[in-house]
Amino acid sequence: ETDGFYYHLPRNIIKVDFTIEKTQDIKGKYHSFAKELLNTDKYIKENRTTYSIKSVNINTLTEADPNMVFHIITSTDDKNKESVALNLELNSEGVISSFGNIANSAEKTSQTHIIENEFSYSQQPDNYYYIPIVDTEDEESNEKMTEQEIALTIIEEIKKLRLAHFDLITGYQEVNYGNTINYMVEQIKDLENEYLSMFIGKTNSEIFTQTFYIIPEEGKNSIIISKFSESEGFNNKAGESVKINFIDNSASSNINKLSKDDIETVTYTNKLFYRNPANVTMQVLHGEKKIAENRLKISQLGSVCLIPINKMKLTFDTNTGQILSIIKE
Repeated sequence: ETDGFYYHLPRNIIKVDFTIEKTQDIKGKYHSFAKELLNTDKYIKENRTTYSIKSVNINTLTEADPNMVFHIITSTDDKNKESVALNLELNSEGVISSFGNIANSAEKTSQTHIIENEFSYSQQPDNYYYIPIVDTEDEESNEKMTEQEIALTIIEEIKKLRLAHFDLITGYQEVNYGNTINYMVEQIKDLENEYLSMFIGKTNSEIFTQTFYIIPEEGKNSIIISKFSESEGFNNKAGESVKINFIDNSASSNINKLSKDDIETVTYTNKLFYRNPANVTMQVLHGEKKIAENRLKISQLGSVCLIPINKMKLTFDTNTGQILSIIKE
């Protein structure tokens, strides 16, 4: 019921982007004749979908901590009302950025950390389709053909395409096609591959991103975010756990930090709260395999402290809550 102002300390959110490759093995319509007609065992025998983690990107975001909001009461006592000049600057989230009318205390941008595996993938997914063997006018005769007869027809088409390819590259036609010969050769090979896919099958790949947001909490050094399997991708049932470990490497444990009770129950005069963030090593593991690692500053895993504000000019890091500069008048 007293007049005053509110300010927050910041907290950090970790945004983890997993780049996933989804691979679909699609068997050919006439795969049962691949061994007999193509004399090969290298063909897709069953439809199958698999997933793999290609890379991990880690970003740190900042927001106002809803558990760390404080109220500054403007003094009405004749003795003390002039003792502190209340010049408070906040960012758009309500996080304290300066005290004492410090100019140009621009809000820092959030730290961004990116980890990528050394391999990359650029192939775009394509659709699986079959090349018609006969014209629509011959549908009646096509219905009478067995699958083996149709398969033999496709083999004959492949032979014709290979002969046409040979004639083009050896100049059998004695026609100067110029630069168009490369295009013609490419079209023949593409059509041959489509016919072959009816026997050996096709593999399509798709790349997509799956994102998780994690808010680190004090006392929770390991967080399971999901499970991941080759057959299901990210899911809640099958596969090995994907988890995050935080290893504290900071000196914040040596600082006399305030207890939760002290923060919530004690009234402080002419003082401001600030944070000493924790320096942590963040590891992303799939089962026991480490797939990413980086060093981060996490404000809420550090300590909350007090600083006197009498005749002080202060600048705070709005990403971590740490003091950046102190000027005593």
